[in-house]
Amino acid sequence: MAPGFEPVAHAFAAAIEAQAALGAACSIIYRGDCVVDLQGGWRSKSRTQEWQGDDIALVYSLTKGLTGMACAVAVSRGLFAYEERVVDIWPEFGTHGKNAVTVGEALSEQAGLAAIDFKLTRGNMGDEGAICAAIAAQKPNWAPGTHSGNHAYTLGWIASELIHRRDPQGRRLPQFFAEEIARPLGADVYLGLPEDFDRSRIARIKGFGMADLFIHHTTMPWPLTIKMCLPGTLAFRTLNNPLILEGPGALDCEDFWRVGQGAAGGMASARGLATLYQAFAGGGEKLGISPQVMDALRQGHAYPSKGLKDQVLTADMYYSHGFEKPFAEWEYARTRSAFGSFAVGGSLAFADPEDGVAYAWITNQLGTGKWDDPREKIVRDAFYACLERNA
Repeated sequence: MAPGFEPVAHAFAAAIEAQAALGAACSIIYRGDCVVDLQGGWRSKSRTQEWQGDDIALVYSLTKGLTGMACAVAVSRGLFAYEERVVDIWPEFGTHGKNAVTVGEALSEQAGLAAIDFKLTRGNMGDEGAICAAIAAQKPNWAPGTHSGNHAYTLGWIASELIHRRDPQGRRLPQFFAEEIARPLGADVYLGLPEDFDRSRIARIKGFGMADLFIHHTTMPWPLTIKMCLPGTLAFRTLNNPLILEGPGALDCEDFWRVGQGAAGGMASARGLATLYQAFAGGGEKLGISPQVMDALRQGHAYPSKGLKDQVLTADMYYSHGFEKPFAEWEYARTRSAFGSFAVGGSLAFADPEDGVAYAWITNQLGTGKWDDPREKIVRDAFYACLERNA
């Protein structure tokens, strides 16, 4: 803990001591220096092993930020452009009025492909060929470009197919991410857990069931809570397709760890996530991110024509190039240059290039809120209070 940031440790400890979090970890890098590196609680609900600094966990939708990073590298290298039409890279995609969709719109979750007519299971989620064929043939859930909506799983497959079709080596997202981002930065972050990874370093998820959304309701929008339980609704079709009402904790298993699903299957430590985001908070040079791409990430993709209301989550969200950005209802950073992702259960990771901040907070006990999980937010608020005070 760097001098001047002690209140962050106190805030972090409060959640652990109150047992509001089973286990958690937080790493924050500020202007190139690691000023916060905390972990506490337990690796699993048996409460027999303490969470260690290099432990990893399934990070759900924080994975989208990793996919956004991979696409930023791909665009910087000229594999494709955000303004390019998806159909020019992936001709089969252009069905049911999707031929005008740009890469930027698809990565900003505006393509209307949140729910797909393909029955997903933990066993077939690695069959990217079949899944991408289903996505290409799919009629969009709304007119592309008019709305956005949480592409809870499909974002990863769309990005993987774009990279695969343009990468000279034909790599898909998991291999591209490992070889071009995680390994060069020495980060404990994986899309597809290697066979030789020490499984004893995995903090196991304590999830929730659908009943908990009602019994322990916090900030989840009531319309979303209800729609998630009603077969046929877009929320149910998007979020429950592979889960079969088991809840998100069901994905914390060996089969899913290995797949490398690019929207929800990342395995990461807080230190590793902060390391990756620091490469972007520092300007992107370490990964060869072009100034034009950094500008696009800072500025954000254009809003959907009918506004920010997420057609799946029933609340406003600002998706942009694989990330989420601050906006009026959710200013998670001090500046609008920030980009990152939050996940079911409360985890959050982001870069803020203007402030020089790389932030990661992860937990293995899933909360039932929307964003600003109170266990995480008290830590982030304490950090920014320290910045103000130290300035």
